[in-house]
Amino acid sequence: MSSVRAQNTRTDRSGQQRAVGESDRHADLSDSDSSDNYLLSSDEEEAISRGIDASLESDPEGGLPCPSVKRGRVSVTPASLQDGDPNRWRDAGENDSAPVPPRFAPRRVPGPQLDAMRNYSHSDLFLLFFSRAGIQKICSHTNKQAGKRRAKGSKARPWNAVGKEQFCVFLALVLYMGLVRLPALADYWSEDPFFGAPFCGQLMSRNAFLGVLWNLRLSDPEADEENERKRGTPDYDPLWKLQPFLNDLQTSCKAQYHPNQNLSLDERTVAAKASIGPNQSPGDEPAKWGYKLFVLADSLSGYSWNFEVYAGKRRQASGKGLSYDIATSLMDRSLGSGYRLYCGSFFTSPVLFRDLLSKETGACGTIRECRRGYPATKPNGLDRKSPRGTVKWLRQEEVLFLKWRDVSLCTTFHKAQDGRRVRRKIKSRDGTGRHASPPAPIQDYNRCTRGGDQSDQLLDRCSVPRETNRWYKTLFFQFVNIATANSFILHREICEQFGQQPDTQKMFLRALVFELAGELYPLQTTSLASPYAMQHLPEPLARADATARRSKATRGRQSCVYCRRTEGKQIKTPWQCRSCDVPLCAIVDRNCFSKWHRRFLPSQTHACV
Repeated sequence: MSSVRAQNTRTDRSGQQRAVGESDRHADLSDSDSSDNYLLSSDEEEAISRGIDASLESDPEGGLPCPSVKRGRVSVTPASLQDGDPNRWRDAGENDSAPVPPRFAPRRVPGPQLDAMRNYSHSDLFLLFFSRAGIQKICSHTNKQAGKRRAKGSKARPWNAVGKEQFCVFLALVLYMGLVRLPALADYWSEDPFFGAPFCGQLMSRNAFLGVLWNLRLSDPEADEENERKRGTPDYDPLWKLQPFLNDLQTSCKAQYHPNQNLSLDERTVAAKASIGPNQSPGDEPAKWGYKLFVLADSLSGYSWNFEVYAGKRRQASGKGLSYDIATSLMDRSLGSGYRLYCGSFFTSPVLFRDLLSKETGACGTIRECRRGYPATKPNGLDRKSPRGTVKWLRQEEVLFLKWRDVSLCTTFHKAQDGRRVRRKIKSRDGTGRHASPPAPIQDYNRCTRGGDQSDQLLDRCSVPRETNRWYKTLFFQFVNIATANSFILHREICEQFGQQPDTQKMFLRALVFELAGELYPLQTTSLASPYAMQHLPEPLARADATARRSKATRGRQSCVYCRRTEGKQIKTPWQCRSCDVPLCAIVDRNCFSKWHRRFLPSQTHACV
């Protein structure tokens, strides 16, 4: 293998030869080998892969702009001229006029948008993103693809039509493989007790699982052929094989949850062995090659509310840059007004922030100093001789530019200083340590951009590890991860509303796997239920041997928690739940035991007797 890689070389931009491995080969967005109409053979492609929107960089000499601009020496301007210059950089002690932010008026109440009268199990929350109609379409397309392969004389194993129940079991196994990871796919059905996972063999045979995996199709195969005939024309859609399921998932994510005021816009890379031109990730990302997603997430919960797959040049470009088009398309008008968007330097530009402000949406983000619209003024600027922790700011109408240490920030709803102080220890030039306070906009930026990081952490903890040779299958598994993370966030917020302790993500996925497989295999689910000590069973509050016969019905009675919480009544009961340790009524005309567990413990009703 090393000799093959040594023969396949390519010349990089510096003129040096480097070996091309298996991960350097370009993969097509279709099953064919030709992708010239999709890839971008320009400097703009390489800039986007490095996280730079070349159309917004101010480089007078052309070519690829550098990600950052080194600060040079600044000429000293007399103080008299500085005071009279309205465009000079100002110090932290100078007063700044506070902008008037738009009033926060969301279209819906922020939080889960679920039926308050319904009890949701783990699988109910997950299937909110995989509707019955959507699953039925996937099964129909998968069966059609299998029939098409068999008609061509494929040597595949015998095929049995897949239905909704079988597909749910397939998803359960996919999620199980994200929790329990083995070196190879065949190890999950191995008879060796060291590697074997008997759970997988009980749910589905290896041949049946591989049959669904090989023939998995998210769009109609006949429509795919028609789209392939349009290759090279403006009507060709490079994401057609993913588009039907992608549209359904985007609609479901926006329908089941309404985000809070602060939003985070970030890039996300789906790792893959092969790469498609514009989907090469920048060097500072963990995944060196893969497919790029742009995700709009809630800064508080990490819920992925909207996202978009990067597929090269856009059909209807605004002429203001790719980052501008993506940000405006993800910020749906159905959100409402008064929202605040936090983004990285790839998206930040004064043009975007002013247009968002005209739509009653504030924005804040780090900015490159070579970005168009960034002030080129030098008087009283931040230079190398400035003490560490120095803050400089400049306001151009509603847009505030701020510098602190090596960070440049742009915002439309902050004041340069609002009195908040956070002490951080920094190292001085002489080696001693001292405390400095970052400006308030930088504090808010660090706090609110954690939404995208939190979303990435939820995806990485129990992500589906399968890599395939078809690009749409790789992205499909990433969308399964998004649906799983969003359903867990819904579960967590529902429990917080009722004052209950939510499950951890691992336990949530464990229960979800059993529930998805339970409809077709109820015996396996029942046999792996909670032990007797943890089941929700009614038991008397008083001991039978220590209670007199005449007082057995009244001895040790306590107030029913459900009656007190829902009706405000103090009704005594001699019964309690063994697992919850709360007194509950358990009589014919007042069965609070059943009502309590259905309302406050919807995920554990299967264990109640």
